[in-house]
Amino acid sequence: MKILYITTSTEMGGAEKVLERLALQTAVNHCVQIISLRPIGEIGAILQQKGIEVKSLNLKKVSWPGKIIKNLQHSINAFQPDLIHAFLYWGIESARLACMGKNFPLICTPHFDFSKRKFYQKILDFLLKDKDQLTIAESVSTANYLIKTLKYNKNKVYLLPNQVASSAFYPDKQLRKQMRRAHHYHENDLVIMQVSRLEPIKNPLVLLKAFRNLVRNCPQARLVYVGEGSERTKIENFIQECKLENFVKLVGMQENINAWLNMADIFVLPSLEESLPLALLEAMRVGLPCIVSHAGDMPLWVSHGENGFVFNPQDITILSCFLTELCLQPDIRRTQGEKSLKKMHSQQDTFPQYQQLYNKIQNGEFSRENTKC
Repeated sequence: MKILYITTSTEMGGAEKVLERLALQTAVNHCVQIISLRPIGEIGAILQQKGIEVKSLNLKKVSWPGKIIKNLQHSINAFQPDLIHAFLYWGIESARLACMGKNFPLICTPHFDFSKRKFYQKILDFLLKDKDQLTIAESVSTANYLIKTLKYNKNKVYLLPNQVASSAFYPDKQLRKQMRRAHHYHENDLVIMQVSRLEPIKNPLVLLKAFRNLVRNCPQARLVYVGEGSERTKIENFIQECKLENFVKLVGMQENINAWLNMADIFVLPSLEESLPLALLEAMRVGLPCIVSHAGDMPLWVSHGENGFVFNPQDITILSCFLTELCLQPDIRRTQGEKSLKKMHSQQDTFPQYQQLYNKIQNGEFSRENTKC
């Protein structure tokens, strides 16, 4: 089978990481090609190094798909895929337009919240959404939003939640010691970690402001940001203003996220918007107590007071209190971490189901009985 993946970008992000793992698994038995609208990013480079063909239309900024449809159609006709799988907003809308009048089966995986999109973008999606043979929702919140708010055909929406493999993310005491030694943390330091892009939607400054309150009562607390983005300068300025240089590190993009999470004691993701972030599932696989915002499916995975806490993403005071409780009460921190790990034990890898869907669509076997929405 020849499978073409079309995506807005191959930069480092949750949707791109899903695409990376899916493409690598699919390429074992099939011919795979990836087309990115934007220049090839970190994920694209990793895939190229591993032998996956990744092409770019080299758009610096995607504002309207009309300019790229012809190039995309040319690439599709040259590859002649048996199936097209599109990711992210512009990747999806461009694929829908490029496939008009063609017989290529099209699967779309949104990975985004339409509610914050511009009006014309919502209209464009409304007009094109029925071009999909199947829309895969990676979270319950996304599935509900697509069906109830955007009026997607519920018979064409398939719920396939994000998941991470236990072979890639797991608690490792020896790795924890190695990482702490390498990055000059003592065993009694309490490391709080956010793994995400440093973008406004991920709300990293709220965590930093809550952390400033925390260190007054818990001087052994440390904060680590793993990721890169436009908010970095603001974070650095705030660190300098509050004299937190000895307490906060920005380590940029990192490949071995399992190692970094093992170094941590507490995971925090204060996002304004989410679907079901891989970073949260990865932290739970490592066995960390998690503090998350009321966004997307995160409250479904973090039971308040059980394996972490859930808060309003703008409430710095409450976040400070939750951080303080976990830092000052090791028994609660340990118990919540154990419950995170236990909650993930029952979760199975969902990626093989993509292969099953691909086969059913190619063979014309997909039916309503197979759906989960």
